[in-house]
Amino acid sequence: MTQLTPRPYVPRPYAADEDEARQMVRAYPFATVITQGKETPEATQTPLFFETEDPSCRTLIGHIARINPQAEDLMVPGQVLAVFNGPSAYVSPAWYVEDEDVPTWIYRSVHIRGEIEPVDGPPMRALMERIVTLSEQRIQGTWQLSRIPEPDITRMMPRIIGFRIHLTALQGISKLEQTRSGKNRTGVAARLEAGREIGGGTLAKLLRCQ
Repeated sequence: MTQLTPRPYVPRPYAADEDEARQMVRAYPFATVITQGKETPEATQTPLFFETEDPSCRTLIGHIARINPQAEDLMVPGQVLAVFNGPSAYVSPAWYVEDEDVPTWIYRSVHIRGEIEPVDGPPMRALMERIVTLSEQRIQGTWQLSRIPEPDITRMMPRIIGFRIHLTALQGISKLEQTRSGKNRTGVAARLEAGREIGGGTLAKLLRCQ
């Protein structure tokens, strides 16, 4: 997937390849959806899923409440940015075993840009059933939308709007001390494993694999 103008800024050592970026999206689907509103940029947090299991799928699906002011942006074709944040952690210079440098943060993130396809009316039912299925798969669950009484579904559906994002650019960032020595990465990993940072254990494993 080609992106002519580099956005976001990602130093070469931290750029994730497309397969890695897609894996991050699947692992951390809770995204921030950003649009350019009429008066100010708008942002909403909502899960986004690749619509199919195809490893090269270029469509994501999502939904938000119709009462959300951003719904107006997502009910018409246009451009959208979605940001997926994985684990992150502060790194103290004291954690390096070979030298000291400035403090930093390590993190994983994916930025997706695309074109909005609004989904409303009768097609919303199938879209929401797919979103529920993909959500349940994360916990090996089997709950289905059909368990809700049909009159309740009929009443709730007009309260939400759905959309597809057709990918035009995908950029993964995996800043995991790639410019540091192996001993320094191991030192940081050990401190993360012993510390209290949320996601520290996951980042420590990734650091040890660099």
